[in-house]
Amino acid sequence: PPGRRPRPNIRELAMNAVNPLLLEMLPWVKQGDCCSQLLMRLALQTSGEENPGLVRALWGFCRGILYTGGPCGFLTGGVAVLSHAAGHGGADDPAHPMAVALIADYVDWFQERTAAYGGTSCPQVSLGVAGGAAGPDAEPDMMLCGGLLAECWEKIVELTAAYDIDITQPKQVR
Repeated sequence: PPGRRPRPNIRELAMNAVNPLLLEMLPWVKQGDCCSQLLMRLALQTSGEENPGLVRALWGFCRGILYTGGPCGFLTGGVAVLSHAAGHGGADDPAHPMAVALIADYVDWFQERTAAYGGTSCPQVSLGVAGGAAGPDAEPDMMLCGGLLAECWEKIVELTAAYDIDITQPKQVR
């Protein structure tokens, strides 16, 4: 009708507001990496590590634990990143004394952040990030999820700093 503006294209809006972090991640997005893998790549890059096996292990968390409707990869991937930085690795590699609280804080934050989407499952978060413009069975779109990727990474950096965990260095066995 006259005077009514056309509905904005959600993909176009997202492309115009691409987060610089997503631009850095774009080569990995194009090769098929998902949310959980991208967070781990950021962590490994930050500490100067390379660990393709660890990135590969996070593939199982992609797309809601491989299309099962499971949790968003930004939740599971964030927990994996924090576990990599502060978790228990064996008798000679104890967990940081506050690792459980650290991870609980991230999970609590993520649940609050995604509450408006109806939950933390990949389908709920994907649909919420798309503003309802995608169907309930839509494939997660990293171009739309880029803002949430940046928020999750910022929260990981904030929490590790608050718990005095240096993520710029590989975890040292104590």
